[in-house]
Amino acid sequence: MRWWPRATLVGLLALASCSRCGSEKPTAPGSGVERVLPVTAAALVVVPSVQGLGARVAILQNLKVAGFVAQLQNFETASSFADALVAQLGVDFRKPEALTDVGIEPSASAGAAVFVDGTGFLALPIKDEGRLKALVATIARSRAGATTEEDKVEGAFTVHRYAVPGGPVRFGYVVAHGHALIASDQAVDHLATWAALDERYALSKDPALASSLQRLPAQRDLVLYLPPGSPALLQTPLDRVAIVGSLAADALTFTADAVWNDQATLALFEAKPGARLLGLLPADAFVVGRFGGDPRALGRFARLLVGPYLQRAFDAGGLDFDAEVLGNLQPGAVVGLSLAPTAKMGQGMPAIDLRRTNPFTYVHLSGAATAVDGARAQATLEKLSALAPKFGATIESKARAGHPVFVTTYSQGEGVHFARTDDGRVVFGSPIGRLDALLAAAPDAAGPLGDAALAAAASQHGASLVVDLRRLAESVKALPSEAWGIGGFAIKATTVRWLDATDDLEAITLVADSKQGAVQAQLQLRLTKAAAKASAAP
Repeated sequence: MRWWPRATLVGLLALASCSRCGSEKPTAPGSGVERVLPVTAAALVVVPSVQGLGARVAILQNLKVAGFVAQLQNFETASSFADALVAQLGVDFRKPEALTDVGIEPSASAGAAVFVDGTGFLALPIKDEGRLKALVATIARSRAGATTEEDKVEGAFTVHRYAVPGGPVRFGYVVAHGHALIASDQAVDHLATWAALDERYALSKDPALASSLQRLPAQRDLVLYLPPGSPALLQTPLDRVAIVGSLAADALTFTADAVWNDQATLALFEAKPGARLLGLLPADAFVVGRFGGDPRALGRFARLLVGPYLQRAFDAGGLDFDAEVLGNLQPGAVVGLSLAPTAKMGQGMPAIDLRRTNPFTYVHLSGAATAVDGARAQATLEKLSALAPKFGATIESKARAGHPVFVTTYSQGEGVHFARTDDGRVVFGSPIGRLDALLAAAPDAAGPLGDAALAAAASQHGASLVVDLRRLAESVKALPSEAWGIGGFAIKATTVRWLDATDDLEAITLVADSKQGAVQAQLQLRLTKAAAKASAAP
């Protein structure tokens, strides 16, 4: 996007570069970086503690996947890879003393502001202005050949500018409230204005962000804020979004607090009491999803859910998907995907076109929901059966294991099969064996998520999605030899090696809830207990 500025990149270089010259003259301690960040920006970033963020690199270094990546770059270990990167950057940002050497206060907060016109600045907390000035001068000279230095007084502030001899200004900085505001190119002309920011318009005085942060986790290594009017939110129902990120020994977590202009949509993510159906899903499911909100709230998105092709068929046949399907479901519907033993790993990615490729040769589908009215659900399935030829399928009513089922086929083979149980559940799956397993399963069975934390993530929210990476890895390793094709032993060996290198990554979870007038969503990459133990080791 045009509004993402070069100034941010320049600032990151500044943070990562090094200068060991300059006198030790500490500046007076300033306020938090929020004081110099204008709430009128398009996007704002806050790092609560510079040294805290740098310390998280040690966690990444101890991951096996980091070691695997390092070996691909011809490094023996992830630590040696990180050391080489740090050497290129010029400062070991993992160590507070290295930050002090370049004039940055390690324990203070840093931040960045991005504006709609493409300008912006990075705000670094000052430990020693002399060293920091030398740092900026070194970057200006080495990165852009800006060797001409000029101090320009603008109002109450002095802007330190660095220009190419006989050419334009390329870098500059100004000191305000204990922070150095660093910018590049045309943004340098705005530094004095930004430094003179009226506190009323500072992020530190923004009640909207304060409200969001009260709903967000207290553990924060990074905060991203998109205030009202941000280009990223245009043409969306969102008024503002605050995202906090944290990295711990057991997970990398991003939590978003999104305030919606459309309050009716909040009902989508409001968790309602519903049937416990996760136990019905097969143990080999590596993707598990659950919708704990009121399905009727999805009605406004009915056409988007079914797509234009099916919607035309439903309209022609008189099937009201909103009323007859969504309106007859209770909260708590679940769905699971399992790797199919017929998956052809040696053929690359399949064409994502249902008219040419049957997806159930790659993944198997299982799902269940509870009907409000069982007889009405049966009538809807019968109507769907009559409509099937309109969308290129055949649905036949058959009996399997004492249950009436609706078996679907189309030009590429099996489609999604449906059945209704005597206790009001509607189950669906493909191939047909998955439907049989659903009909025989008990809702209180262990289900696919043996880990209690993953099971809780999948069952206690308005909407949830869990990708069990360990289950997926086990399923890939268990594929029969024919799944890898002729000569596929090399592909399998490479795949297994990659899977072994990522076995400290446990799962990816995505959950969403309605909370105090906002949607709160959390994306988390969970690490295994072994990875957490290794990361915690000194």
